[in-house]
Amino acid sequence: MPDSPKVIIIGGGIGGLSIANALTQIGMEWEIHERSPQIGVGGTGLTLWPNALRALGRLGLDERVIALADPLELGEIYDWRHRHLKSVPLHRVHEHSGLPLLCMRRVDLYSELLRPLDPARIHVGSRCMAYQRATEGAVLSFEDGTTRTADVVVAADGVRSHLRDAMIELDPLRYVGWMTWRGVAKLDPGTFPRRRYREFFGRGSRFGVFWIRDDYVYWYGTLNSAVHDRPAIDPAHQAEALSHFADWPELARVVISATKPDDLVRTGVYDSLPLPRWTDGAMALLGDAAHPMTPDLGQGACQAMEDALALAQCLKDSQNIPAALHSYQSIGLARTSPLVARSRKVGKIRQWERPAAAALRNTIMRLMPQSAILKLFET
Repeated sequence: MPDSPKVIIIGGGIGGLSIANALTQIGMEWEIHERSPQIGVGGTGLTLWPNALRALGRLGLDERVIALADPLELGEIYDWRHRHLKSVPLHRVHEHSGLPLLCMRRVDLYSELLRPLDPARIHVGSRCMAYQRATEGAVLSFEDGTTRTADVVVAADGVRSHLRDAMIELDPLRYVGWMTWRGVAKLDPGTFPRRRYREFFGRGSRFGVFWIRDDYVYWYGTLNSAVHDRPAIDPAHQAEALSHFADWPELARVVISATKPDDLVRTGVYDSLPLPRWTDGAMALLGDAAHPMTPDLGQGACQAMEDALALAQCLKDSQNIPAALHSYQSIGLARTSPLVARSRKVGKIRQWERPAAAALRNTIMRLMPQSAILKLFET
């Protein structure tokens, strides 16, 4: 391995920023290339489970991140007619692990991940089009016609990773059969109880609300649909969501109405079968590029942070880049493959549409011990 290997990171999302922090910590050189004209903006909300906070702790960022959101203490699950199914004591997550369960705005997490990084190493509006293996390292080609060489390439370019698809010569994404609206809203004081999470189960549809802090909430609605890949942001989505959830509990209408158009997205939901490999020569996949998963375990961002620390540690521990990347791949596949499968299974059950199946799911939810529900989310 070169004395100071040059690492080029493609993608400036949570995974890309996390690996930049991890490499900084071990003294390795890096640069980020992000195709969007800005970095650290956009998105809605996300959950951070204790495994993510442990990862942030290793980066020295946990205390500041924890201060950005109130710990979630109670989950309440209802059917779409507002009939109570189950209460889940989320405070037990904190008691068991020593760390809270948080929901926070994505932009706030971006801000904390960006804070320690040298902005001169971050290039926006820089779209990587292709890579080519070299005798040592790789050559990257960009949309503006330039090329760059690197000892290590980290493809952290998201669910629709161009570099991943080129590496394995196919698009591995599977549309799971349902789409989602997601948003962040600031509510009037007292509209939603502090430190709560509420979810409403319908037939082929769900609606959920997470407390963040200061009357900010993150919400999502889902719908079984053969139609997907609509534009990610469109003001018409608010009217569409309001129409679909018109007969649901009043909370749904209030939260959707309080959401600004720029804080609302509509997307299809995808995952993939485990990839045959995460690496190719000097390139390694990271985060959603490596393991797209449904949002049902709240582990997308959490696993990207774990990937970042694992990759940095493997690079630190080995004097041989291919060996380091092989070790990283083994760790990552073993860690994430079961989570992708479990998340898909949980989401499928939650989206059951036939009346008999939905009624069965609701009965199971009523009867299931609280400890069993929490165990579903253990990582």
